[in-house]
Amino acid sequence: MIACEVYACLRMPSTRYFAAGRALVLAIVLACAASAPAFAARAVVTTEPRTDLRTGPSKAHNRITVLPPGITLWANDFVDGFYRIPLAPILHAWVSQGHVRPLDRSVACPAVQSLRDISVKGIEAGSVVVLRIARPVAFRVTQGIQPPTLTLDLFGVRLARYGVRQLPSDRCTWAIEAEQVTDGWARLTFNLTFAQQRGWRVAQGDGSLQLLIRRPYETASLSGKVIVIDPGHGGSDSGAVGPTGVREKTVNLRIAAKLKSLLEGRGAVVRMLRDTDSAVGSGSTQRAELEARLAASDQPDADLFLSVHNNAVGSGNAASAYGTETYYWSPMSALPARIMQNHLSASLGTKNRFISWRPFYVLRSSDVPRVLVECAFVSNPTEEARMKSEKFATAAANGLAMGVEEFFQIVANVD
Repeated sequence: MIACEVYACLRMPSTRYFAAGRALVLAIVLACAASAPAFAARAVVTTEPRTDLRTGPSKAHNRITVLPPGITLWANDFVDGFYRIPLAPILHAWVSQGHVRPLDRSVACPAVQSLRDISVKGIEAGSVVVLRIARPVAFRVTQGIQPPTLTLDLFGVRLARYGVRQLPSDRCTWAIEAEQVTDGWARLTFNLTFAQQRGWRVAQGDGSLQLLIRRPYETASLSGKVIVIDPGHGGSDSGAVGPTGVREKTVNLRIAAKLKSLLEGRGAVVRMLRDTDSAVGSGSTQRAELEARLAASDQPDADLFLSVHNNAVGSGNAASAYGTETYYWSPMSALPARIMQNHLSASLGTKNRFISWRPFYVLRSSDVPRVLVECAFVSNPTEEARMKSEKFATAAANGLAMGVEEFFQIVANVD
């Protein structure tokens, strides 16, 4: 009996204890609420040339999309310097406060827009998709390789009609799929008539959004092809410096100059971002210089972008790292990256290390296939010694020229 009475007491404490506990919890909740007031939702507008929308409130989180200036977004929370943006009921993004400007609180949440007219027509540069949308919207473009597709996600948009007008001049797409993913999130998928994508651009204004899908490469010859070459670093930025003082910027420029001569000899039009020991931009920060390089390399008629570098180890045994690496960012750049890597390594006789996806700043554009090569390691004593000779620069340039030539031979869309 005593044991039962004790057990009952453990299970059924007095009502006054429960009341006191509830009062304490309520006091704590109210105190927390008082110390951290709720964020008042407001409109913000993108201000940077490239505004990153990420999966979480830090730069360590992955990007969902990158937007141009002038896009109005709705922020419903603010954490650690980042605004939370509801792109759609099932998709939220975060944007740094440094990439947007808060608008007056009287500006209302942007209403979902109806997309009533979609047309696709051909022009000399490719095919232009015209969408009648009153105000600029957040968007995302992704590439598919097999099968070759280009997908345009529109946020804050509702498809009012699923019909798409493809005009006879459209030569880049054979079918277009329209899908309402969820309320306020429309998706258009363009099935392409060619495998190797050449790039795309988006422009908004005057009541429409226009997507340019660049036409395929139509000839295998280098004649007339526009190649943009970026000799990495320059000016006050030496890049990596080897054990005996060899500067990466000098080797990069020497290779790029020889590559320019080889490509021009085969009929290509070559545009160098720098041809002297100088910076490309006039900014005082590394970010400003990268912005300047990306802007300078964004040329509407370009066929390929190639950034020439030499590598270095960040820490550890410098002698243990050697060989050639190549990087890309967009899916359409994977093939030229692989081709450049194999030719460059074979021509230099270096270890064929790997190709890799990497969001290097100069690669993060959709206008054209972009590749960054790391010819060898300036931090490695043996490879640094080779870089002092013209033979090394000549071999690197020859390998890259052969890679460029093979790429266009493979992707030529000829009957």
